Amino acid sequence: MEALYYISKGQKTVGPCTLDDLYSYVAYGSVRDNDLVRRDGSTEWTPLRSLSELETNTADQAKDITTRRRTARYRDYGKVPANRRSGIVIWRLIWGFLIAPPMLWKAAISIYQDRIYTPKKDDRGYLCQWPQWTERLVTGMLVLNGLVWVTLIWLLWKEATPLAREIIAMFSAGATALAEWLGQ
Repeated sequence: MEALYYISKGQKTVGPCTLDDLYSYVAYGSVRDNDLVRRDGSTEWTPLRSLSELETNTADQAKDITTRRRTARYRDYGKVPANRRSGIVIWRLIWGFLIAPPMLWKAAISIYQDRIYTPKKDDRGYLCQWPQWTERLVTGMLVLNGLVWVTLIWLLWKEATPLAREIIAMFSAGATALAEWLGQ
């Protein structure tokens, strides 16, 4: 049988809930490290940060356990919104970088505003998320893409300007000839 817990948050008590529920509350930001929790059958309330079941291996994870930004946690990749699926975001990054910058921008917005999920699951059965360094990578892609497109536009303008002048001169000569012919 799975252990059950009760959470005291201000004047409210929530429970019973499972350890998995506690992880979800922490992930959503619904509980803080100073909220009190007790195990079913116990009378002693302890701060959430001192609950041994939530202890982590590294100090950074322990510090981050209740200060994460609010986020949904998914177990089924099919329920993840399309703009948060890793396959779709990668497709938009590649095609947007190579051909259509608005696709790159759309992917960047997804990465900056949301968490991107992969089909792989962690040890608790939740879908894994892309690490935070991907935001820096996408920023580099945006800058590089912008430089490439500005360079291409400059080169096209440089080459197209003489051609445009020739076309304008041809239309001008044609309009003059047409005016003379109509004037006679």
